[in-house]
Order: sequence, then structure tokens, then C-alpha cells
Amino acid sequence: MSYLAKFLSIRPSRALASLKEKQPVWAVLVATSTVAIICDSAIYQLNQMAERSNETRLLLTQAKEQMSRLKSLEWESISKGEIDDNLVEELAENQEATEYILGKLEAIDRRDNNDSLDRFFVAYSAYRDQVKEALELVSQGKIKEVLEINAHAIDEVYDDLYSKITRLEDRYVYRNQSTRALADFGTATALILSAITIGILFHQFSQKLRHKKDELEVAFGDLQQAQDQLIQQEKMAALGQLITGVSHEINNPLGAIKASASNTEKALQEALLELPLLHQYLSPEERESFFALITQATNGQPLVDCQGSRDRKRKLVIQLQGYDLDDDRYIADLLTDMGISENLDFLSPLLTSIHHEWAVQLAYNLTCSFVNNQIILHAVDQSSKIVFALKNYARSDASGNRQLVNVNNGLETVLKIYHSQLKNNIHIIRDYQDIPDILGYPDELIQVWTNLIHNAIHAMAGNGTLTISTRHQDHAIEVSIADTGAGIPADIQHKIFDAFFTTKPAGEGSGLGLYISQKILEKHNGRMAIESQPGRTRFSVFLPA
Repeated sequence: MSYLAKFLSIRPSRALASLKEKQPVWAVLVATSTVAIICDSAIYQLNQMAERSNETRLLLTQAKEQMSRLKSLEWESISKGEIDDNLVEELAENQEATEYILGKLEAIDRRDNNDSLDRFFVAYSAYRDQVKEALELVSQGKIKEVLEINAHAIDEVYDDLYSKITRLEDRYVYRNQSTRALADFGTATALILSAITIGILFHQFSQKLRHKKDELEVAFGDLQQAQDQLIQQEKMAALGQLITGVSHEINNPLGAIKASASNTEKALQEALLELPLLHQYLSPEERESFFALITQATNGQPLVDCQGSRDRKRKLVIQLQGYDLDDDRYIADLLTDMGISENLDFLSPLLTSIHHEWAVQLAYNLTCSFVNNQIILHAVDQSSKIVFALKNYARSDASGNRQLVNVNNGLETVLKIYHSQLKNNIHIIRDYQDIPDILGYPDELIQVWTNLIHNAIHAMAGNGTLTISTRHQDHAIEVSIADTGAGIPADIQHKIFDAFFTTKPAGEGSGLGLYISQKILEKHNGRMAIESQPGRTRFSVFLPA
């Protein structure tokens, strides 16, 4: 119980005081570890006590049941005045089972020094002496002495014995329940202390994260200034060249999200002001046409293709001219933004109304949030893909262990990173086979694909065809990256894998990209080959499957 006393003496106020005094995080962790050890020890001791109590209670129950069976057999022998062979065998078996159970209880008595168990064994010994004496008379055939046995006195001794074992059983049941309750209380207290500790640590780490954020903002400015030096390191140099393109890719969806949210807010504010005039301005037939317009707009999809949007608007203007409207182009703009198709028959009642412009504008404002929501979802999806690709690109495994690598996924990660440089005038051909995963180092293989694809983009000067294919053949994986650039002259092809050899202008390449890639492939027991002529260059990478 000393463990429990220590456990209950721990106060949450100490942890709170450490927060107020701004103790370092390690001090809180030490305190937490100490509390955890004390709590675990106390709860373990309580559970052990409860388990021992439950085991003793089960033994007492078994002893009570066995004693009842033995008493019945013994009194059957006494009442008959004889013990036949079957009864002798059954008495021996039951006596042996009873003694086995009592032996376990004696071991518990020696361990716990339990006075109640001592009294039970004394009462049991007295009862056994009387019954043994009676059985000896029966076995000797002294029928007269057997008939003179005071059965009532022996029953009283047995009833006292049975009462003692029942009380013992109840006592161990109570001890088990009370100990379990203390253990549950200790567990609940430990959880509360853990929650308080986690809250303290979370607060401290939040403070540190805020400070780190401020430091990172300053460091980001320094990083931009140091970009000219970092470009000499291959993977970081490639990533630095991609910063502008990636930020542009992320800023575009962010701008769409911001504009859509602003448009939605403005449209809903205008709609809430105009909505009370709906019954005043429109007849029932016009209202029906009004709500049909809203239904069709909310069920449709926004048209993001500019050319398609202009074609639709021209067709709508032609149709609206049949209604002799002064503002047909403005109405066509609204309907186009709402995704309305070319058929305007259902809008005839509304378009012939004197309040048609007001009604179409109100419908546009009411449905604006649906259209903008689709734009926002599309923008979020695009941003998520870019962030996922960046995460895969920048991840590093410091364990030094090989992992299963999906080559096709690694190539797609690099293509996503270079999307801003590829999307305009470079056509990408993906010729992927269903190849098995290979054992390797994912971040190092990503660097190989980055170097080869970056070189291909540079060779094509932003205009051409990039062909990437994967094959599984002859127990190897072949990755082929081909471009339609100027090609590599035959007289320098033998030098391109040398360290610091580059054909790029000064400041644009360190001459380490292909050299590092070659070393990475050698580490994977792979190799690289090149085929080049004017207008086509192909690098082939071979990795063991």
C-alpha cells in the first residue's frame, strides 16, 4: 500500500507550478516519467493484490464444494455402518482433491500470515478428527459405538467450519472489489495527470513553434540570398530552380480560392437584400421560371474552358436577341457564368418580364456560391497534388536501409515538381509498364530522375517532346528518358559522367549531376547508358529487379 500512498501524494499543482515558473521541457518530462513510474508501480501492486484475492476466493469456493461432497460420502458410510470398496475408492479420490485444494490455501496462509485462514484450518482439523474417529469405528465394525455417535455435535462443528469458509470467501470477494476500485481510481488519476502533462507540453511546444516560425521567416529571406551558393549542390540546386514555378503553381489555386470566396460573400450579401422583393416583382409563372433557372444552375458544372465559355456566350446572345432585350450581352454573361446551356425556352416567362435583369442577377447571386465552391474544390485538389509531390521529392531516409521503391511513382513525383516548366510547350509521353517494386533508396533514386529530367528540359530549351518509358525484362528494370533537344556531340559523350564536366553556362550547372547519378546507380548495382544524335538523346537506366 506504500506505492498507493506515494501515488496519491502526487499533485497536479506541481506541474502547473512548473509551467508558471517556465521550467525547461526536460524538467517536465522528468517529472512526468517519475509520476508514470509511481503510477504504474502502484496500479501493478493493486492489480496483483486483486488477482491474489480472486485466486484465494476461487480456492475457498472449490474447498467449500469439495468439503460438501466429502461430507456427504462420509456420512453415507457412517449411516450405513459400513464402507464398501466403491465407497472407499470414492472417499480416497475426494479426500485427495480436498487436501490438494487445502494445500494451496496453506501456501497462501504462509505467504500472507492470515489469521482468518489459521482459524479455518483449526476448525477443519477439529471436524476431521471427529469424522475420522467415526470412520475408524465403522471400519472396525463397531456398530454399537457408531450408533452412539453424536451426529448433531459433528454437524455443529461442520456448520461452524462452513460458516468460517463462507465468511472468508465473502471477505476475499470484498477485498478483490475494493482493490480493483483503488486500481481503477489510480488509473483515472494517472490519465488526468497525463492529460495535464500533455497540455503543459503542448503549450510549451506551441510557444517554441511560434518562435521557430518567426525564425524561419527570417531564415527564408536569408535562404533566398544564399540561393546562388546552394545551386552548386545538385538536388538542392534543382529544387531552388523550381521554387518560382512551384510557388506559381500554388499561388494560382490560392488566388482562385480567394477570388471565389470574395465573389460568394458579395453575391450573398446582395441576394439577401433583394430576396424580399421576389414576390413583389415576379408573377407566379415568372417565379416558376426563376426557380427553374436556379435548379438548373445548381445542378450544372462550371465551365472553366475560356474558349468554350466564349462560344456558349455567343450562342446565348443570338437567342436573347429574339426577346428584344437591351441588355442581352449582360444577361448572356450571367447565364454563361451560371453554366446554362443553349436552350432558353424554360426562361421565356422570366425573360419577357420587365424585371428580367433584376431576376437573373438575383438568381446569379443565389447560385454563385455553388459555382465558386466547385472552383475552390478544384483549386484545393491541385494544391494538394503539388504539396504531395513536394513531400515525396524532399523526403529523406536516414536509416540507411533499403526499401521497396515504386519507380513509376518516383518518376511521376519529379514530373509533378517540374509541371510549371513542362506544361506550356513540352509534350510528355508516358510509356509505363506494370513493373515490380525494387529494393533501393527512394530519395537517392528521386535525385537520379530529377537530374535526367532537368537535363532533358534544359536541352530542349522549353520546347519539344519528353518521352519516359519503363520496362521489365531480363531480371532488370529499364527506365528510359528521351528528349528532342540538340543532342550531345559524339566527341564529348565519354566525358559527361566525369565530375565537374558540364556543357551549361557558368552558374547554371556544377557538372556533378550525372556523376552523382552514376554513383547512386552503382550503389544499387545498376548502370546507365546513353544514345545521342542531333534531335534526340536517350538516357537508359538499368536496375536489378
